[in-house]
Amino acid sequence: MRLTLFILILLVGHSNAQTFTWKKLNEVPLPLLCEFWEVDGLGNYYFANQQQLEKFNAQGKLLYQTSTKKQGDINQLIYINALKMIVFSEIQQQICTLDNTLTNNGNCLSFENIGLQSVKLIANSNRPNLIWLYDEYNAGLYLFDYVNNKIIQSVTNLTSIVGLRNVKQLIEIESNLYVLDAQGKIIVFDLFMNQKFGFTISGEQLHNGEKSISVLENNKLSIYSLMGEVLFSLDLPIETEVFSVVGNYYYIQNKNKIIKFELKRD
Repeated sequence: MRLTLFILILLVGHSNAQTFTWKKLNEVPLPLLCEFWEVDGLGNYYFANQQQLEKFNAQGKLLYQTSTKKQGDINQLIYINALKMIVFSEIQQQICTLDNTLTNNGNCLSFENIGLQSVKLIANSNRPNLIWLYDEYNAGLYLFDYVNNKIIQSVTNLTSIVGLRNVKQLIEIESNLYVLDAQGKIIVFDLFMNQKFGFTISGEQLHNGEKSISVLENNKLSIYSLMGEVLFSLDLPIETEVFSVVGNYYYIQNKNKIIKFELKRD
């Protein structure tokens, strides 16, 4: 424990002694109608608006578009790999798999078939064919095999067990699952759903950084260790309420555009 604390102090001191420079790489316009957007590991942009989904390349050129009227409104997109992504509709309580051209790949899966009726959130797992589900009705967390259409493991009643209320995000980072609620409380579980530790943030979303966690807090970028300690914080280059982190790149929404930045250590 003393060694861990000593290393943390060195990291924080070293980070605070450095200066950082935001390097702007490019920008793409935000469509007039867009409820939310995502960026995949190749730098492609996805813009979702109700039942419409568009894919643009890294330079902002439209590649594909599709309508998901039969699949319901789009609430979440999760990127599986270069050839596969999953679209989640909370109203329809189902997920559908799309290929890299936004073409439906097989049948959609209804959560009713696995006994769930109030799934609110989904999230990627680093393990093939698996995703995480959060069901609001029973405050339950589920590891779901979407290829074989079955639940692998689960834990319910998270409100009573760990005090999570109104869960807002699930994200798997370095073989741990981070569950964030509306009050900024985070409970970390291992991959067998055993509770490990918890901490709090003042932001609304976690982003997987490089062996760290990035959080937008009061127009500042805060970097946390995977254990929940604040390593350092710095001002963002532009004002925003929405940003995303993919690899070493920061995508920051400002009014009607998304600007891609790289953070350089001087």
